[in-house]
Amino acid sequence: MTNMTPRSHEPNPHDDRDPLDFLSNIGEDVSAAQQALFSHPELASWLERTPGLGHEIPWTIASFTDGTGRKVSGLVVAGRFTTGKWDLTTDFVLFTGRARHPGTFLKVDGATVTAREQGRAPGVGPRRPDCIALLEELQAASVAWAARPALRAHWAAFSAIHGCSPMPDTFVELRFQDKCYRGLIIDGALNSNGVWDMEQSVELLLPSGRTVGLLADQADSVAFLTGGEHYDLKRRA
Repeated sequence: MTNMTPRSHEPNPHDDRDPLDFLSNIGEDVSAAQQALFSHPELASWLERTPGLGHEIPWTIASFTDGTGRKVSGLVVAGRFTTGKWDLTTDFVLFTGRARHPGTFLKVDGATVTAREQGRAPGVGPRRPDCIALLEELQAASVAWAARPALRAHWAAFSAIHGCSPMPDTFVELRFQDKCYRGLIIDGALNSNGVWDMEQSVELLLPSGRTVGLLADQADSVAFLTGGEHYDLKRRA
């Protein structure tokens, strides 16, 4: 990590002279910054330092003008995240890379500069809980199912036709940008192998007891969390 004045042999921060400044869409700017970040050799250590980055913490582009009058912008990767946003009046770290420009990790003293958020793109939602928390969610959803006669009756008819287990047992996670849903599949379509077809709509019973219908084929990612070795179905990069 560098201070606010990179040494001459280090890549220059992204500034107004960089042609990528002409990116008009914040989503494109974030994508370019992510591309550089994900290929950086120090990525793992920064994700360990800020584990919520790109999950419950949105991807945020911030900028400030340094002492030479040059605008510096980058992806905020560390600092104080509170009330849903980065506190840019305290110390924070910008990653200045874009696309194939490797960039650098720049420590900024927010108390000495006027930093502004340029825009943000949502993360993929809360990180997946550990096994114990998942089992608690699965149990809560199963108890909710057992307490509702209409759901039991519907499943009895469904399982009689399709040869399913006596009660729902497939617990999945679907992510749509910053929304995350985990629950038991209680209705949907099966493919020719008798597996839930995630190219169709599904109905989930959430641990809260609420049911929700989702277009699974529109999800950014799908993960089967029970029913054998779990695997992820990635919809979009």
